Amino acid sequence: MSDIEWATENLYAAFSDLPKPESINACACCMTADEVETLLAKDLRELTPEELSSYASSALLTVGDISDYLYFLPRILELSIRDDTWWPTIEVSGVKIGMMDPASWPLGRFEALLGFFHGVVNHLLESKNYRRIDEWMCAVAAMKVKMRPFLEKVEANPDAVLEYFNANAKGLSDGRLENAFWEDPRPGHDEIVKWFKSDVVSEILFDAYGYRV
Repeated sequence: MSDIEWATENLYAAFSDLPKPESINACACCMTADEVETLLAKDLRELTPEELSSYASSALLTVGDISDYLYFLPRILELSIRDDTWWPTIEVSGVKIGMMDPASWPLGRFEALLGFFHGVVNHLLESKNYRRIDEWMCAVAAMKVKMRPFLEKVEANPDAVLEYFNANAKGLSDGRLENAFWEDPRPGHDEIVKWFKSDVVSEILFDAYGYRV
């Protein structure tokens, strides 16, 4: 079993004590009654990207509450790594998770969440899918958890560092990352900018391009 497969199963297990909601309050402009009925009728792991998209996009805003969002979260995160065209993007989900202060969750649930994100980063690095690192790192920062363990994984792979740098090179000279989902206040953003200027990353950039940030 791969890291991402193990992390996904562990995530479902950690959230398995949460009951399926009996109802979901939803703004009619954001979700139809049929869409809500489908979410309540089907097993969690059988929900398709199309069936879950409207809910996952509007949850905690005009649809649902924390209790039902936590129930659906394992499937939302699984779809986020399995389908890179799915909406909402992982940055949106990261913001929603951050709104719930995940560090205050029961320890097993919080550790499963972190384990899933670590599993994703490992998967992206192993599969050389470096272009997705930017979005997932933005999501990690939005959850307001420690960034350093994730950055250390990336800096151990020079090719991943260069891809991540190229996605942000335009703004880094001004101390800015390019992902449009960054919101203020943004300590995670500033920590990543500082990381790009660290000795380890600077050497990787210098070796590849002959200059440092």
